[in-house]
Amino acid sequence: MWSVTPVALGVVLTAACTASSGPGQQQRQGLPSLPSDCNQTIMRSEDVRVALNAASPGTTVCFTGGDLTDANLLMSRSGTPDSPIKLIADGASVENIHVTANNVVVEGFTVAGGSGITLEGSGLTARHNTVHDTQRGGIACAPCTHSTITANTVQHVSTVGIYISGQQITVSDNTVSNTVAVNDGDADGMRFFGNGHRITGNTIRDISERGYRAPPHPDCFQTFDHNLATYDVVISGNTCQNVDAQCLIATDDQPGGSGAPMGVPSITFGDNTCAPNGAQAINLRHWPNVTITRNKFSGPNLKRDILIIDGSTGCIVIDNTTAGKVPTVDVDGASRAGFRQNGNSPA
Repeated sequence: MWSVTPVALGVVLTAACTASSGPGQQQRQGLPSLPSDCNQTIMRSEDVRVALNAASPGTTVCFTGGDLTDANLLMSRSGTPDSPIKLIADGASVENIHVTANNVVVEGFTVAGGSGITLEGSGLTARHNTVHDTQRGGIACAPCTHSTITANTVQHVSTVGIYISGQQITVSDNTVSNTVAVNDGDADGMRFFGNGHRITGNTIRDISERGYRAPPHPDCFQTFDHNLATYDVVISGNTCQNVDAQCLIATDDQPGGSGAPMGVPSITFGDNTCAPNGAQAINLRHWPNVTITRNKFSGPNLKRDILIIDGSTGCIVIDNTTAGKVPTVDVDGASRAGFRQNGNSPA
């Protein structure tokens, strides 16, 4: 699990600007250039702390060069909604980025070897970053509100590629692959907790359970018992492929913890392409009020597309298609109340 300490938010970390990279520096071939409005350009790890401590709303701090690989970016100063603080890189590699502030954009960094990108606050954005081979995870926004994680590449990180907790977080157009398990833990694409999230257009692929003493249970999307009620979450237009367990798993082993208000779907799972390697693509246990629509299911080991059990009442399954001949849905007696299905192929 992620552990993040709250701090005032409001900074933007960005890495695709277009200004010069400093005296005598050549732009590295194939990488984005820095912006023309850099207030300061940082090229050495020892200069990072002073620059971040001096940042104020509207400041753009740029990062370039090969002398930042051990840099630890700790940002606790906030911007404003109209004037965020921007941290922008041209693909420069750093070890960690940790933001506890509001209205911050983190863009264009390569992050490797440390704890990835961790964000806590409101109005935060992480975009166009590459995170790989970390010790803890890829990108975490927890707790966050009104924040965005978009167009990042997360590869071969520990435990979970992208982790969100809070309210109204958008996670879009990211690619997560090859998550690995450590210390007999798990290996997932994304985990989500809280409400109002929109998770769209992401690709999650190639997460294996093989090669471990105690195999993990790789899923593309996962949520479970948590201190935040999880509801009004839309997961749409995503692709999940070659992941060794499920496309979506939602479990509440202390029933009632999902906390969806009456009449509000806890999860709407629609228009996704799911091709996992497990026995089912979706597994709901003690998790009511899920709407599953217009998804395309396939997989070499499917026994059914959707398994709904242990009091997962009020679920709706409509207009889904399956490449093979397996049943679309398997519902136990404890989950029949309020269940509806139609238009699925096969029926």
